[in-house]
Amino acid sequence: MKKCLTRVAAALVFAMLMPSLVFAGYEITQSQTGMHGASKSKMFISKNKYVVTQPESKMIVNFTTDRVILTNENQKTYWEGTTGEYIKSMQDMHDASIKRMQDMLKKLPESQRQEIMAIHGINTEEPKINVSIKKTGKTEKIAGYKAEQYIVNNNGQPYEELWIAKGLNFAGEISPQKLQTFSASLKKTTMGGQTQGEIGLSKAYINLFKQGYPVKQVFENNMMTVAVESVKRENIPDSMFETPKGYIRVKSIQDFFMSGQNMNMQMH
Repeated sequence: MKKCLTRVAAALVFAMLMPSLVFAGYEITQSQTGMHGASKSKMFISKNKYVVTQPESKMIVNFTTDRVILTNENQKTYWEGTTGEYIKSMQDMHDASIKRMQDMLKKLPESQRQEIMAIHGINTEEPKINVSIKKTGKTEKIAGYKAEQYIVNNNGQPYEELWIAKGLNFAGEISPQKLQTFSASLKKTTMGGQTQGEIGLSKAYINLFKQGYPVKQVFENNMMTVAVESVKRENIPDSMFETPKGYIRVKSIQDFFMSGQNMNMQMH
């Protein structure tokens, strides 16, 4: 009897521990389609960390240690720094790129210069942000999750179509607010992404992301769609979030990207 009870107790303890032992993270596969073609990426989330993987690159973010690691899988190089250093370096590169383009366009007529800048999403003025979000009542099953449609407007104009799955929330593994704030801050450093970043940092937008995960985003301004294809509960090893062994460390973001890294490496 004692042995039987012991076995039953052990089985109950094991059953209670199973979710944390086997499912200590998430694996998310998503697709991106737009003017520059189509691509796929995987995102792994575990213990306040995430990594975005593409065939030639990885971006590792650890909110606990405040570290970002970028890897170039072809050149076997990597860059590492704080989240603040990463965003500042990307902003400096963005500003330098804008200045080079503006210098190149100086000799063109004003109307032609403004047209080219608009095509590339370059705005020298501070973006005007007035975000409003409306729930449409439409639902759709995306990646196995029930998603609700929201329309995001900026200054009364359509900006984005969002599908939020309230049944998909990574709060147990990572702070949704930190994830969204970091992503939006990074988007501000991309060509034409300042408005997108400011909208992502707005109170209304962040509050919406607290309700669930965006399994589909359709951007009106550049006709880009980001959609989640699958979500799996996985036991993600800590080694996936560590500095890769045998890779050569580069001193600056500029040196890293000059080694052939794809600059379009961020969480949408």
